[in-house]
Amino acid sequence: MDIGGQKVGTAVIPSGLDAQEIVRRSQDACRALSDDEDGLKRDILGHSGNRWSLGVVHALGVSSPLRYAELRRQLHGVTQRMLTHTLRQLERDGLISRHDFGEKPLRVEYGLTELGMGLLVQMIPLWTWVIEQAEGFTAARERYDAQVRGVAANPVRTDPPVG
Repeated sequence: MDIGGQKVGTAVIPSGLDAQEIVRRSQDACRALSDDEDGLKRDILGHSGNRWSLGVVHALGVSSPLRYAELRRQLHGVTQRMLTHTLRQLERDGLISRHDFGEKPLRVEYGLTELGMGLLVQMIPLWTWVIEQAEGFTAARERYDAQVRGVAANPVRTDPPVG
């Protein structure tokens, strides 16, 4: 079967799922997210598309526990404010844990929880798919950019000719 030009059983749409099953699962997920009155599910889903959330989850999945400064060194370009905000949100959602040793100077370590490891494991297939489809994304961007440049070079006139 064909979905938007993609054949089921290709690298884009794995075999074992027919088009109707893919659509049904998609609709079920959309309904579940739409029924999300307090926004919890959407917030958690937001972590999966957030550069810094994924960076923290990945860093703690690779090497846990880590202190704040160690995390900041691993996340190139993150600001102190953004890292602090990200850590608080991930802790609030149960994806990471924060252990305050109650010492002076302050000593805190962050670790990945079972929920956080679950997010990391679920992201691997998506990351793999993106990596495997990179050439297709590049080609699509090049086609689009060429088309946009062509339209800009030859604009269609919609106003009546003067004369």
